[in-house]
Amino acid sequence: MLTTENASRVVLRVLLITLAIKIILSRIIPVTGDEAYYAIWGIFPSWGGYDHTPFIGWLLYPFLLISKNPIILRLPMVLTTTLIGWILYGFLKTEDRVKAAWASILFLISPLSLCAVLITTDTPVILFSFLSGICVLQALRKNDHLGWFLLGGLCLGFAFFSKYFAVLLALSYVIYFIFINPSKKRLLGLLILLVSVLPFGLQNLYWNYTHAWANILFNVINRNVTDHFGIGTMITYILTLFYIFTPPIFYYLIKYKNQLFEKKALNCFIIIPLIFFLLLSTRKEIGMHWPLSFITFGYLWAGIYLSQQELKKTAKFLLWFTSAHILLILVIVSMPMSVIQKLPISDKLYTKLVYFFEHKQIRDYFNNYNNNYVFTSLDYVQADMMFYDSGFYSPTFGKGDVHGRQDDLMTDFKVYDHKNFLIFYSRRPRPDEYQPYFTSTEIKSFEIDNATFYYVLGQDFNYPAYKNTVLKYINDTYWQIPSWLPHKPSFFCERYFKDSGC
Repeated sequence: MLTTENASRVVLRVLLITLAIKIILSRIIPVTGDEAYYAIWGIFPSWGGYDHTPFIGWLLYPFLLISKNPIILRLPMVLTTTLIGWILYGFLKTEDRVKAAWASILFLISPLSLCAVLITTDTPVILFSFLSGICVLQALRKNDHLGWFLLGGLCLGFAFFSKYFAVLLALSYVIYFIFINPSKKRLLGLLILLVSVLPFGLQNLYWNYTHAWANILFNVINRNVTDHFGIGTMITYILTLFYIFTPPIFYYLIKYKNQLFEKKALNCFIIIPLIFFLLLSTRKEIGMHWPLSFITFGYLWAGIYLSQQELKKTAKFLLWFTSAHILLILVIVSMPMSVIQKLPISDKLYTKLVYFFEHKQIRDYFNNYNNNYVFTSLDYVQADMMFYDSGFYSPTFGKGDVHGRQDDLMTDFKVYDHKNFLIFYSRRPRPDEYQPYFTSTEIKSFEIDNATFYYVLGQDFNYPAYKNTVLKYINDTYWQIPSWLPHKPSFFCERYFKDSGC
């Protein structure tokens, strides 16, 4: 039973148990394509990335110096959720130790904490958005202490350096301190906060200016060409919130909506970003991971507004709810491929699942080619996996799509002129995808767990032919900078088509 006297010990005990569970899950879940993608950002850290700001690479860099073992790769996410659980308790315990302990336990045993062990760009933005919010709330608690505003701004800067969604937290600050609860000192604190974020924003602005506005092209233009109004995406978003908040917390947010809409800073951190996503959901599908950095404030809200009995009931539900998630994960990762093959799924999906579970074994199949071939795939996920599993960098071959174009920043196909290529496929290759770019080609195939994989051995890569078709298409489709944006010449055009004028 939780009491004021044993609250800290109970929280610590739950923290250690959940930490152990997360480490076990980190070990048994296969590395995903996106994780391999961000691992490359960590192996080759830079001042910017194609689709996101660069902090995930910086965060992963020291860990990947130790090892590419999945536990080490995922340790930042594992530690992030553990740290947030402990900070929740530390922040709330000055008011009520028992309720603080329950709020911390709720977060630690939630699927967001226990099951979300995969490394993504959401990892640092979740951590630093939460830290920024805590610092701002602490500033208010300490009579608008300017030092806490400064720390809140620095944390917000790192959150922005992780993902652009941090801007929504900044918007919450502006609305609260200017329109809802202003004072001279708070306006000064807001100014200090925003000024401390400014260097992060200016750096990102300069990097985009010198790199063809890569983030703008991806996030604002290229990925949104098919957007249109749809009520279904709004309904899906609401159901997503119901799931990621967890049903009981979502229920209490609705039940105590009057308290949720009180003019409190914490409420702004929850409501304003989620309303923004609600409006956006009328035009596009909202990814489940998009609101994650604001969901953590829901547990802080629960620790303040819910009674001990309500917190206890929620904890009982989450114990079963999260256990079901863990059980499902264990069943999936331990299920033999022979059993998966008998499920009512398509051959295409089965092949993808085989690759997901066996990608290391598949890459090892090609070890005899390591010294004589450039390894590639038409799929950036498979190319990144090949590099992660082998240590041999694998560029993406062909036109690709709007996602995963980091390789455009990293690879110069001129250096591969006259090299031999191994192009990996999880489907039967089409001749037009590879024949025009090599003097001779040969298709081979092999089976793993009754799934057929293919690869093309291309001899003597014809860079000029590849440049005038594939690279020309990429340049004209993905790297056309809007005329209204000031810019340096596109790095992609300068690299491949400088003689034509950029």
